[in-house]
Amino acid sequence: MRVDMYESELKQLPEALKIMVVDEDSARGRALVSVLQDSGYKVVGLILTGEYLPSVMADSKPDVVLIDISSPSRDTLEMVSSIHRDHKRPVVMFASDDDEKTVQAAVEAGVSAYVADGLSLAKFKPIIQVAIAHFQKHQSLERELSYAKSSLDERKFIDRAKGLLMQKRRCDETEAFALLRKMAMDRKQRIGKVAQELVEMLQLVN
Repeated sequence: MRVDMYESELKQLPEALKIMVVDEDSARGRALVSVLQDSGYKVVGLILTGEYLPSVMADSKPDVVLIDISSPSRDTLEMVSSIHRDHKRPVVMFASDDDEKTVQAAVEAGVSAYVADGLSLAKFKPIIQVAIAHFQKHQSLERELSYAKSSLDERKFIDRAKGLLMQKRRCDETEAFALLRKMAMDRKQRIGKVAQELVEMLQLVN
């Protein structure tokens, strides 16, 4: 649901994106905020790496999280993972560390764009656009995988429920499926959901 809401928000984004800045140095962070604001971006928050982020994210609802850091620590990567898992927002990381393993760890944690040659405002806008596009594509793939898994799980429950009905009602597969479909229509539920509930109920009885 969060993903769909975010994509809806993107279609109505103002020209000035709302940016959350995360920096390991408070003075550098304040300077970065000032430059971003002067360039027309709306900065909704500045926190230091290691500070508690969830409540800030919930209150400020940024469009993008920008992390400016020398090299991402384990704590920073865990913070990125929490953003990716709980808030579903693109994360852009500007870092000095161009080690391949570091970049890979950042991407696996949920970074949408990792820039190892420093923060350049001239490149900032296209980098943000690429990060958002990459983020949307990744979320789309995750939804497709989730749907495929859900469909497979439902298919398994339907087959199991048909088998149980055939055994209990002494009917054939076509009749068993018709019974499931009628139950689903009567309850106004998906047939997979009805099948799952039926399987679980009969397992308890037996």
